[in-house]
Amino acid sequence: MFVLIAVAAFVLMEPIAAGVHRLVMHGVGWVLHASHHRPREGRFEANDVFPLLFAAPAIALFWSGRHDPTALAVAVGITLYGAAYSFVHDGYIHKRFGSLPRIGYLEFLRRAHAIHHLYNEGPYGMLVPIVPAKHRAKLASELVRQWRPTVARAVGR
Repeated sequence: MFVLIAVAAFVLMEPIAAGVHRLVMHGVGWVLHASHHRPREGRFEANDVFPLLFAAPAIALFWSGRHDPTALAVAVGITLYGAAYSFVHDGYIHKRFGSLPRIGYLEFLRRAHAIHHLYNEGPYGMLVPIVPAKHRAKLASELVRQWRPTVARAVGR
């Protein structure tokens, strides 16, 4: 049952993350998130505060999980989603950990995220993005295929 609950929490995180991205990060949180849509001036950006804030529910659930296996399972699912999100978004798409080899589905995710950056609207999801109908044909466009995120300039060089 533990694994089933953890998997369910992982799966439910995609629509939750997409909703938070749309309503919070592109709403009242834009003051921080805007830094992610501009060229970075160093290794970090104001947007990097969000993963720290988003970790709070998982930390609280891990704490509760000391006595509640369901809370622990949910915490594990949320944490695994966060790790997958970080790998795909920060690692693969934005190359914050260095370049990685091209991988089929991850290239689709990169192009979907390019749509988000180029047009500053959906898709807001990361692992299973729902590309708005008006942008679907653009997924194969040269503009989207050639899009590269701005990479941080080396600090102190």
